[in-house]
Amino acid sequence: MEAVCLDIHPQILLAEDDLELRELLIIFLSRAGYQVTSCDNGLQLLEQLKQGDKYDLVITDVRMPALSGLEVLESQIDNPCCPPFICMTAFGDTMTHATARRFGATATIDKPFDLDEMIELVHSTCLRTEAESLCIGGRS
Repeated sequence: MEAVCLDIHPQILLAEDDLELRELLIIFLSRAGYQVTSCDNGLQLLEQLKQGDKYDLVITDVRMPALSGLEVLESQIDNPCCPPFICMTAFGDTMTHATARRFGATATIDKPFDLDEMIELVHSTCLRTEAESLCIGGRS
């Protein structure tokens, strides 16, 4: 069995309009070894994705000013280089979860959530993405 190595400092793009939650997530993700770029609305999120920087994961609130996280996710459906998305929502109805899945979200987590559970979800998503990259990159 081949070992999978997680990138030393995976890049996360975080979009959350609530300043306190955004800052809390930045602290916890940074302490867990992730490099975090943050924005406070959906338009900024979309602009960051269009800049072409490589992100290993996007964590986005569903409801934000300018564009929703779901609108940004939907805009990335045909983007083959789109990183995985974890959506966060305080309105965790089944329709929101289903829409996020339909648009390609890796996971949707309801607020309030346990920070340790979020870190574990981020870690497992980054590991899965790293393993998939190794498989794709290993084929000729």
